[in-house]
Amino acid sequence: MTDRDLLLTLSSSRIPPHEAYTELLDTYGDELYRCCILELADRDAAHVVLRDVLIAARAHIDKVRDPDDLGDWLRAMAEAECARHRAATGEALPAGLPECTGMVRRRVLNAATGPELDGYRAHVAARTDDFRRDGFPRRPGEPAPLRGLFPLLPVGLALLGALLLLTLAGVVLSNDTAFGPVPGTVTPQSQR
Repeated sequence: MTDRDLLLTLSSSRIPPHEAYTELLDTYGDELYRCCILELADRDAAHVVLRDVLIAARAHIDKVRDPDDLGDWLRAMAEAECARHRAATGEALPAGLPECTGMVRRRVLNAATGPELDGYRAHVAARTDDFRRDGFPRRPGEPAPLRGLFPLLPVGLALLGALLLLTLAGVVLSNDTAFGPVPGTVTPQSQR
């Protein structure tokens, strides 16, 4: 399956989650599992993280703009999830690799697609919703861009300063002409 086909499969709401996860695991599962096992050196933790990567990938597939970026995006998701897992568990970087990697496909798919895990899938999708502008996931500890109206503060202050300057100029100019008669007008007798 090409990355373009996989991207369409993952983004389609008509394809059941089990089929989408299976296609993703068949195409990138070995590579993503290797990434997780190298980062964590714990088979059980790698299964959990790989499952979360599958869930997060399907939930946030709209962040991938170019099908050619899908593999890099998935690896970045796996690395970010591994870092998140290490931060949550307090584990250090691993020293070695586990020996046996059998049954990965079955364990991950069973854990990702069970109907009793709908709440967990929603939790993982919400937890992993932290992406940079290029669509790649932000690693834990990576600074997030400022959101809301705060980035507009300098522009607002500049506009406020310009408005105050115009107001001050208007007051100064009006004070110069306010006390003298306006040329071409008749001055009332009582003011003479």
